[in-house]
Amino acid sequence: MSSSRIAPSPQDAALLSGLDSLYVSYFLDVAGSALDFDELASRKELVRVAASLFGKTTLGSESFALMPYGKRPYSFVLSNRAFEVRLAPRLQPACHVQFYSEALWHEGLDGLESRFRAWCDSLGLKAYRREVVARADWAFDYHLPEADVSAENMVTRATKDATYREHGQAQTISLGKGDVVVRLYDKCAEIAQKSGKAWFFTLWGREDGVWRVEFQVRGARLKEAGIVTLTDLRELQNDLLRELAGTHTTLRRATADTNRSRWPLHPLWVRLLRDIAALPQAGLVRALDEQGSLVWRRQKQLKALYGSLKGLAAVQSLIAGREEAVELESLLRSLRGLLRFEHAAALWKGDVERRMTAYRYGKW
Repeated sequence: MSSSRIAPSPQDAALLSGLDSLYVSYFLDVAGSALDFDELASRKELVRVAASLFGKTTLGSESFALMPYGKRPYSFVLSNRAFEVRLAPRLQPACHVQFYSEALWHEGLDGLESRFRAWCDSLGLKAYRREVVARADWAFDYHLPEADVSAENMVTRATKDATYREHGQAQTISLGKGDVVVRLYDKCAEIAQKSGKAWFFTLWGREDGVWRVEFQVRGARLKEAGIVTLTDLRELQNDLLRELAGTHTTLRRATADTNRSRWPLHPLWVRLLRDIAALPQAGLVRALDEQGSLVWRRQKQLKALYGSLKGLAAVQSLIAGREEAVELESLLRSLRGLLRFEHAAALWKGDVERRMTAYRYGKW
């Protein structure tokens, strides 16, 4: 889903939808780049001592403000209106980037990613493995003149919630902690009291009565949905959103029924689900829910297998009397012969089928 503007009409309360914030880790070869970390350290100290200086610096194709502090575990923080870049010379991933809200809404993910990669190219920063999406925030903004919402009308899997009120009226409802947080809040009040992002008024075409549904998703939950790289994000984000808005958290209208899950959906949530359903879907999240997160399980097993192969490669190299490590491709070619003394076709079939049955029932 790319950032999108939806033209409002009297029958259409939708104003805006898309990525509002994005955090990505990049595995870059900083040693072979034009980055001079000693020079950066000197500039950072100067900015720290002379607080009146803004630390403006040009690196490659971008200009940044160099901050007088780091953000653990990163030593250097560079910021402009498009993104915040955190760098560390001896850490991997060496680079962690926050793509800012305003830039995402105005340039879109494709434009902003291209701009960041152009910056990397301008400094000779080469990636030696794919990036990893650490967190993504999606926003759906609606004109809601009468905000008849409350935490009591939210049906959710989240075990923790918080409601912030003004003059007795709910202004922000936050559900969940950690990997999934769902928020429903008065975005106009948030702009006035906190963020100051008045540029949203131009995008919306109005300055009042706008409420936001926000989905903030981190690490493990992204991976469960098959989202690791930015390519994964583009392909699978809408499936994840469908699952979150359809089964993780919903807004209802209260009835006399004591079972809140049977309450009818609030018109705002009906509209939200309809908007998400209209986005391109791959169908993967539903398959993951029905089959016990098999893709996530596969990823964990592959990671463990990769680690075991490194150990096997070390042993094989020593047995062969080698000074250098055996290549992965060579090790893989020799596996069939190495496993021959362990493998029994009949036992293999029975053991694998027993595991398949266990996985179908969610037993890992």
